[in-house]
Amino acid sequence: MMNFRTFILGLVASFGLPWLCLIVIPAMKYQQLTPVAYDKEKDGVEGFYPPAPINGQGQLIYIREGCNQCHTQMIRPAQLGLDGWYKGWGQDQEARPTTPARPNELRDYLGEKYALLGIQRVGPDLANFGWRAPEAAKLHVHLFAPRSVHDWSTMPAYTKLYKVQKIQGPSSDRALKLPKKFAVPAGYEVVPTEEADRLVEYLLSLKKDYPVPGQAAAVAAAAAPAKK
Repeated sequence: MMNFRTFILGLVASFGLPWLCLIVIPAMKYQQLTPVAYDKEKDGVEGFYPPAPINGQGQLIYIREGCNQCHTQMIRPAQLGLDGWYKGWGQDQEARPTTPARPNELRDYLGEKYALLGIQRVGPDLANFGWRAPEAAKLHVHLFAPRSVHDWSTMPAYTKLYKVQKIQGPSSDRALKLPKKFAVPAGYEVVPTEEADRLVEYLLSLKKDYPVPGQAAAVAAAAAPAKK
């Protein structure tokens, strides 16, 4: 009988403690977080951190379409030798920035219903995609026909988020400018639906390398040299 009780207690401890430490406690801490004001003199920035939350409707579409299955939204500490800092991952667009931007922290996801950290990086990380994203019109083309941008792309085409319609009079000023190879039949045009617009707005809002109050991004990264 005692062995059975010991077994049960060990089982509870084995599964209960990790669940408590990895899920319950972080969730409680996250719920208590609030935006933090910048100090203009110390931070050189005004306003609050993190800035306004992302487009919630667009995030739901992003999840529904399975984008988070192939894209992460998390920059890990460079000193772990896992990420480093690569061209296009943040505001600095140099081929090899001298100073890597900071890794993400819990408050970066404040205001988001879901923190889409991702499970694998088949496509590039999108934590800071808003900095390197093309203009909205080109991003729509990318979503409708990914291989029109890169012929090697494995990204699926989100054609159902767009409407192929017959041109009635002048062409719509929102019609996608598709390469000839991906053009629709003559007399027709492709225009974004409202869902496509929300998804693009969401992608353009992804900028998670804003400086942390009291700890500028450059200072935070100084202790984490870029991976060579």
